[in-house]
Amino acid sequence: MHLNFREITLEDAAGYISHWNMCTQRTSDYCFPIIWSLGSDYGTKVAYDESTDLYWLHQDKNALTDLAPVGRWQREDWPEILRSRFGKSAKLYLVPEKLADLWQAELKGIAEVSMTEDRGTWEYLYDIHALASLAGNRYMKKRNRVNQFRKNYDYTFEPVTDEILAEISDFQYSWCQVNRCGSNVGLLQENHGIQKILQNWHRIPNLCGGVIRIKGDIAAYTIGELTGDMLIVHYEKASLEYGAAYQVINMEFLRHMTEEHPELVTVNREEDMNDAGLRAAKMSYMPCGFLKECSVEIRFL
Repeated sequence: MHLNFREITLEDAAGYISHWNMCTQRTSDYCFPIIWSLGSDYGTKVAYDESTDLYWLHQDKNALTDLAPVGRWQREDWPEILRSRFGKSAKLYLVPEKLADLWQAELKGIAEVSMTEDRGTWEYLYDIHALASLAGNRYMKKRNRVNQFRKNYDYTFEPVTDEILAEISDFQYSWCQVNRCGSNVGLLQENHGIQKILQNWHRIPNLCGGVIRIKGDIAAYTIGELTGDMLIVHYEKASLEYGAAYQVINMEFLRHMTEEHPELVTVNREEDMNDAGLRAAKMSYMPCGFLKECSVEIRFL
C-alpha cells in the first residue's frame, strides 16, 4: 500500500469529518479542529487511501509515529489492510480502545496483538446536564464557588460571534503572556492552534464557544465542537485574577449549549496528559466514563 502523506488542509474538512463520524469511538485527538490546527506543530500528516476508504495519519516531528486510521472500522479485511500497510509488524499510538479490541478479535490466530494503556490519554466524559446545573450534594463545593463568584462580580455570558473573535484572540495573547507560553512548548503550540481556529472560525464545521465578561472585558472563554449528542470542549481559558472563573465559564457554556441543543447528553473534556493537578480537577467533576486510547503493537505470525 503506497500512500502520499501531506499536511491536512481546510479543504479536507468535509471529507475527513465524514470519515471521523464513521468511527465507533470518536476521540478528540482525531477530530478535525485538533488534527488541523496543531498539525504543523505536531508534524501531523494525512493520507487518504481510496481502496480502503480510510484516512491514515502519522506524526513526524521528531520520529515517525503512526496513528490509528480514520473511517469505517467495522469490516472484515483488517488482516489484509494492516499487512499491506505495515508488512509483518506495526506499532501505532493513540489507538481508540474500540478499534484496538476489534483488531485483537479480527487478528486472532493471524497475529500477536499487544495493547499498552496510557492513562494520560483517556478523555473524560461527563453528564452534560449535571455540569450545566451543578445540582445536588456532590457538586455543593463547586456550586458554592460559583455562587460566591456571582456575589463578587457582575458578569455576563455571551456565545462566540463574528464580532468578538478578534477580542478573544487578544485575550488569548494576553493569557499566554501572563502564563509564559514562550517558555512552555506545550502552551506555545496550543496558542498556535487556538489562533488558527479563531482566524478560520467559519471554515471549520460545528465549532461553538462562549465568553464571560466582567465590566465589559473578557474574563474567560471556551471553544468547543458539536458532534451528535456529544459536545467536546477543546479549549478553556480564564483570567486568574477572578476566582472560580474556570468553573463559571464551564457551567455557563454548558447551560447555554443544552438550551440551544437539547439533544446533547455528554460533554468530553479531553485528557489530563498525566498531570496530577489536572487529573484531580477533572476527577472532581465526577466523570461518567472515559474514551480510552492505547498503543498497539502487531506482529503477524
